[in-house]
Amino acid sequence: MAAGGLSRTIEGGHEEFYDFPCSLCQDEGKHLEAARYCKDCFVYMCVNCTRHHNKFPLNKTHQLLDQSQFATVTQFKPVSFPTKRCLKHPGELLSIYCGDHDVVCCSSCKALEHSNCAETEHLIDAAKGIQNSKEYQTIKQETRALLNDAVRVLADRKADISRIENERKDVKKIIADFRKKVNKYFDDLEQKTLDALHDKAEVIVSSCKQDTKDLTVMKSTAEDMLKQLESFKGDNECDLFVQVKADKKFLRNAMQEVLNISKNVRKDAINFRIDQKIEPYLSSLEGLGTFTEIPVNVGQLSLATTDRHVSQSRASTSSSQTSPDNRAPLPIYKTQLYGKFDVNEKSDSEECHITDICQLPDGTILIVDYNNDKLKRLDQSYKLLDSLRLPGSPYSICNVGSDEVAVSLCDAKKVQYISVKKKLTLTRSFSTGNYCRGMVYVDDKLYVCCGDSRDSASYCIEVYNNAGQLHHSISGLSSLPLYITVTDDGQHLLVTSYPSDNITMMDLTGNVVNTFSNRDLKQPSGICTDGKGQVFICGISSNTVVQLEPKQQKIDVILGMKDGIDNPCAIYYDRKQSSVLVSCFKSNQLLVFSLK
Repeated sequence: MAAGGLSRTIEGGHEEFYDFPCSLCQDEGKHLEAARYCKDCFVYMCVNCTRHHNKFPLNKTHQLLDQSQFATVTQFKPVSFPTKRCLKHPGELLSIYCGDHDVVCCSSCKALEHSNCAETEHLIDAAKGIQNSKEYQTIKQETRALLNDAVRVLADRKADISRIENERKDVKKIIADFRKKVNKYFDDLEQKTLDALHDKAEVIVSSCKQDTKDLTVMKSTAEDMLKQLESFKGDNECDLFVQVKADKKFLRNAMQEVLNISKNVRKDAINFRIDQKIEPYLSSLEGLGTFTEIPVNVGQLSLATTDRHVSQSRASTSSSQTSPDNRAPLPIYKTQLYGKFDVNEKSDSEECHITDICQLPDGTILIVDYNNDKLKRLDQSYKLLDSLRLPGSPYSICNVGSDEVAVSLCDAKKVQYISVKKKLTLTRSFSTGNYCRGMVYVDDKLYVCCGDSRDSASYCIEVYNNAGQLHHSISGLSSLPLYITVTDDGQHLLVTSYPSDNITMMDLTGNVVNTFSNRDLKQPSGICTDGKGQVFICGISSNTVVQLEPKQQKIDVILGMKDGIDNPCAIYYDRKQSSVLVSCFKSNQLLVFSLK
C-alpha cells in the first residue's frame, strides 16, 4: 500500500483502489499505483511502466513528476489527450501548438525548430473550445465547398473524357477524309503524268514508225534499182541513160532523207524527273495539320480562398499591342518589287480591274478581270497564256479541286464552275440568294459572301455543298462581306466587309471569336494567307498592304504608296515563288513583290 493515503481497499474485497492508478496498466485491466506522471505524454505510470518509458531515447527529454507533485496535475487534468504521432519523430506525440507558424508539433520539433517561437503552448490548452470556434465552422464550410467543387469538376472531367473521345473520332474522320482527298490529288497527278507520258511516247513512236516505213520503201526501191543496173547487157544505151538519170535524182533525195532520219536516231528519248519541290515539302511537314487551343470560360469555384475565373477580352488590336501568349512573334516580311506585268489583252474593251487571284497546282495563275468579264491565265513568269469570257461580272475565284475552280458572278447572282485543264471551259453553275462576292473552299463546302449593299438584312455568308445546294447561311452580319479566306489551321474564317475597317475572325459555324483593326488599314478588301500563319490584307482607302498575325494579334504595314500601291483590291501569295501579287483599282498591271 502506498504512503500518504493514496490508496484504499475496496469494501468487501481485497483489490486496492488508487487515487492515481497507472494509466497504461489500467488500459490492460490491471490496478497498479502510479509512481510518475509524464507531462509530455499526459499519462500516469507505475514503476515498471516508467522504466519502459525511459528506455526510448526520445522520451528522455520528457518532464516526469513524482507522487508529491500529482496534486498540481489534478487541477489541470485534461478532458482529452493527444493521440497522433509526429511524422518526423514517430516516437513522439503531437503535443505542442506553435501559434507563430500555425502548426502542431511534438516536443522534439519544438526543441529543434520552434525553440525561438514565442507563441507556443500545450496542445491540450490550445485545443480547448475548438468545437465552438469560428475556425472550426469555417473549415467545415470550406470543406463542404471543396467537396461540392470536387464533385462538380469530377463530373465535368468525366464529361470531358467522353467529349474528347467523340472529338478524337471526328478528327480521325477529318484526317481520313483529307487523306482520301490527297490520294485523289495524287491519283489525278499520276494519271495526268501517265497521259503526258503516253502522248510523248506516241509522238516519238509515230515518228519512228513513219521513218521505218519510208526507209523500207527506200530500201526496196534501191534494191530494184541495183538489180536493174547489174542486169543491163548493153542492148539499149538510151534506156540505161534514162535509168541512170532517174536513179541519180532518186539517190540524191534518198540520201538526204536518210541523213535527216539518222540525225534523230537515239536522240528521241523519254526523260522524266519527279518535281523536286514535292518530296522536300512533304518531308518538311510534321503532320497533316495543327491542333489549336480554343479559349474556354471556366466557371468560378465556390471556395472563398480560390479565384479560378478566366476572362477574355476581344478588343481590336494594333501593331503596338503585346502578344497574348509567350511565343515569339513571326518575323515581318521584307518586300522587294519583282516586276510589273501587263495583263491586258487586245480583245479587252475596258481597262483591267483585277478583283481576285488564285494559283493552280501546276503553278499557273488565274486572275479575275471584272471590267472585261474574263478569267485570264498566266504562266509562272506572270505572262498571259489564255483567257475565257464569262457570262456576267466575275468577282472572286477559288480552287475547288485539282483541275476545277469556282468563280462568283456578282451581278448574275451565280457561281460558275470552270475546268482548268489544257483549255479553260465552262462547266456547271448554281444560283445564290443574292449578289455574290468573295469565296473560299473549306472541307468540301463553298463559303460565299452575299448581300445587297442597299439592304443590310441581306448581308450573309452562304455555305454550299459541291452539288450547289445551300447547306446553311451565316446571317446577322453588321456590314456587307466582301472577301473571305480560311486560316492556315483550317479552323477559322477571316472576313473583310464594307464599310467596316475591321477584319472579323469567326469559326466555321459563324460565331465571331475576334476582330482586328489598325489605323494604317482603311477599308480592307482582298485577303490571303501564306501557309505559315501570316495573313495579308489590302487597304483600299489607306493605300497599304498589311501583314496580320492572328495568334499574336499583330498588324504591320509591309507595302504602301511608295511601293506603287494605289487603291489595292486583290492580293495573293504565290507559295511557289515566295512572292505576293497585288492588283490595284482599274489597272492593267499586276504588281509582284518578292518576300524575304
